[in-house]
Amino acid sequence: MSRITYSPWATATTIGVVTIAAPVAVSTWAVGAAIVIAAIVVSAPAAVSAWTIPSATVRLEVVPSVPIEPFPYVEVELDGYGNGWTDVTGDCEQAFGITIRHGIQSGGPADLVAPTGTAKFVLDNSDHNEAELLGYYSPYHANKRIGWGLGIGCRIRFKDPSTGLFYARFLGRIDAIDPSPGVDGPRLVAVTATDWMDEAARFKLSTSIGEQVGKRWDEILGAILAEMPRQPLAAALDTGAETYPYALDTSSVTNQTALGEFVKLAASEFGLIYVKADGTFRAEGRHTRLLRTTYDWVLDDTELQALSMPSTRAEVINTVRVTIHPKVVDAAATTIVYDQASVITLVAGETKFLLGSFRDPVTGDPIGATDVVVPPVAGTDYIANTLPDGTGTNQTALVTVTVEVGQSGANFSITNNHSADVSLTRNQLRGRGIYDRGSQTFAAPADAVSAESIITIGEHAVEFDMPYQANDDVGRGAALYLRNKYSSAFPQARTIVVFADTADALTQMLARDISDRLTISETVTGLSNGYFINGIELQYLPSGHLQASYILAPAQDPFAGLYWILGTNVLGAG
Repeated sequence: MSRITYSPWATATTIGVVTIAAPVAVSTWAVGAAIVIAAIVVSAPAAVSAWTIPSATVRLEVVPSVPIEPFPYVEVELDGYGNGWTDVTGDCEQAFGITIRHGIQSGGPADLVAPTGTAKFVLDNSDHNEAELLGYYSPYHANKRIGWGLGIGCRIRFKDPSTGLFYARFLGRIDAIDPSPGVDGPRLVAVTATDWMDEAARFKLSTSIGEQVGKRWDEILGAILAEMPRQPLAAALDTGAETYPYALDTSSVTNQTALGEFVKLAASEFGLIYVKADGTFRAEGRHTRLLRTTYDWVLDDTELQALSMPSTRAEVINTVRVTIHPKVVDAAATTIVYDQASVITLVAGETKFLLGSFRDPVTGDPIGATDVVVPPVAGTDYIANTLPDGTGTNQTALVTVTVEVGQSGANFSITNNHSADVSLTRNQLRGRGIYDRGSQTFAAPADAVSAESIITIGEHAVEFDMPYQANDDVGRGAALYLRNKYSSAFPQARTIVVFADTADALTQMLARDISDRLTISETVTGLSNGYFINGIELQYLPSGHLQASYILAPAQDPFAGLYWILGTNVLGAG
């Protein structure tokens, strides 16, 4: 970090007051697994001479014998994507530290998809930086560093001083650069980088993804990823538990983002979608956590800096309603699923590109479509005329219409090959409409536990929507599972804060990631449960130490070691 020399030792800690009966060399004292670095006289019958202390009462200040300050590496791709990393850690201002947030930001039953993750740090923009150039990190300054700017890659790693291992904790792109102005200003640049989920939040679905008929969630996710201009570093997609008869049919081709589609797919699968610390895009199937019975880290109250465990009635869910969406599909490809609303005029030689969503010809509601007739038939599906009102000469033969069909809309390329203006008075597509008219809602059947819960605590009903599910066994199974898991009050930690005050704690904090399993016990609250990490905030503090806040999801299994298989009437052994 800027103008800071790394120290392999932690800040000294006072461990108490002791009485020394005879003179002794301080430098030889050993206290547990630590070494004395200072001895301060509290009371003594004689003066202290150099480092030899006579009979006296002293306060010992010690540091661990194993380093607990990680070495940060803030790196950027100044030479372009994939052309290597440049370390800018030397220009990072240690007083502001580094803050990294990623993962799913809550631990409830409907919290399945992570938002955009961020990393924040501050750079020295004065002439005291490594280049000794004012404005070195201002994106529009004459002294701007070559290659520095918005959109370049950013990676943050930490080296564990006790093991020598490197841990990637963030991978993304520079999203915001905010220089502090003014001659007398601090001459700093606040930098925010975002992880790959920001790409998913920006990318709009296109018709080129194609129809998604009889596909699993991992296949649909793969089709979306393939169309995105910026790919994640890697992708790990668990195989879906079942296929969906139709998907993407309710997603508008004009404004649906990939992230919005991830939310629908995760709810339909009851899986999790997030980006790991190393940049891997992860789609975690519904059975993955249920089958994880081993623990990655066991913590007790001596290792917790803070614990949030509020007990509220909102945590108890005793009525669950799950909605699935079996689709109604036309028997024949004769329905007009797209009908151009207005006349389009093209000048001689002009090509126009149109994007249109499929609509119910009766209600006008958005629908999906399959088996769309392409290419469209001239004279039937499109008609061109020399006059907009259709009374002129038919010039359909001189117009070319090509169509790219998606699940919920189509992309048109229309070219006028005539030497004069023509008007497209009709432009339609025929196919089999896909309608969301048969949604079904299932409620978990009442039992003694839920009935008592409603009497004692009051009813708390939760609605859970699975947009692409068509299997009624899945709907019933989901309702039963959620009700059984949340209908009784149980100790439920929401967040914990851990400080790397030992080498073991530091190694654990550097290694832990989303979906790692923890065991947490705390004496005062009575907590002793298993949890999965849903989200992480990692802070490299100005002191050079590491602190982590973990957002947790309960790992308790309502079926006592048996895992939930949606779509069947049985539970399989875990």
